[in-house]
Amino acid sequence: MTVNIPSSVREIKLNVVELKLDRLIEEMRFLKSHTIAFDTCLRAIEAYLKPSEPSKQQPDSKFTPWLAAASATARTALFAIGAAVGASLTKLYLGT
Repeated sequence: MTVNIPSSVREIKLNVVELKLDRLIEEMRFLKSHTIAFDTCLRAIEAYLKPSEPSKQQPDSKFTPWLAAASATARTALFAIGAAVGASLTKLYLGT
C-alpha cells in the first residue's frame, strides 16, 4: 500500500529539516567558538604560571607536573562536554 503525500507537505517537511539543520549548525559553531576561547584562556593561564626562564638558584617548580595534568584533564573534559552537547543538540534538533 502506498500513500501519496502532496508535494506541499513534502516541501514543508524539508523546510523544517533545513531549519533544524541550520539551527544545529549555528549551535555547533557557538560551541566551537566557546571551546576555542576556553582553550585560549587555558593556554594563557599555563603561560602565566610557567616560569619564563628557570634560574639556577630556583629549583624546578613543583607545580609543573600538576599544571600539565590539570591542563590535560581540562582539555579532555572540554572535549567530552563538547561531544555530549553536540550529540544532545543533534538529537534535539533532528530527533534521531
